[in-house]
Amino acid sequence: MKVGRQLKRRRVELQMSQRDVADLTELSIGFLSQLENDQVSPSLSSLDRIARALRTPIYELLSSDERNPVVKTSDRRTQELGSTGVHVELLTNFPNWQMLPFFRTLGVGEEYKAVRIERAREEWMYVVSGTMEIHLSDHNRYELGPGDSIHFESSRLEEVNSIGVEPLELICMMTPPA
Repeated sequence: MKVGRQLKRRRVELQMSQRDVADLTELSIGFLSQLENDQVSPSLSSLDRIARALRTPIYELLSSDERNPVVKTSDRRTQELGSTGVHVELLTNFPNWQMLPFFRTLGVGEEYKAVRIERAREEWMYVVSGTMEIHLSDHNRYELGPGDSIHFESSRLEEVNSIGVEPLELICMMTPPA
């Protein structure tokens, strides 16, 4: 497993020395140097300690992903959200990371009845345009307009409706991704 480049990138990003990481992980500087030069592979236990010291998820250290971090409007990919039948525009080139940002449009009068997504734990929505009526469990109903946002536990979502006179455009985030 090659983690050297990602490990060094994150360490430098945090302005940490190898000594700093060694002190936090109880691993030797020599071992960390070998890791950064991909001369050795870490155990999962060592990798977990390093990820904690660098305040980053393990998957980020394991990612050799060189995809562009920028997503231009014209390059957005469409993907089904889990197996819900709902298609969204991805706002990221990293759909398997911890957070999934996406863009969604609902036509005037369109309603969406929530489909439970096992992995999803949190959702956040921001209304770009239109008017949204959102129903959460316990009979909570909220009306949001442009510039408004809502953050909730995914299991509470029951329904989203476009109730305005123009299409509802949302920027949403889900963690972890479906």
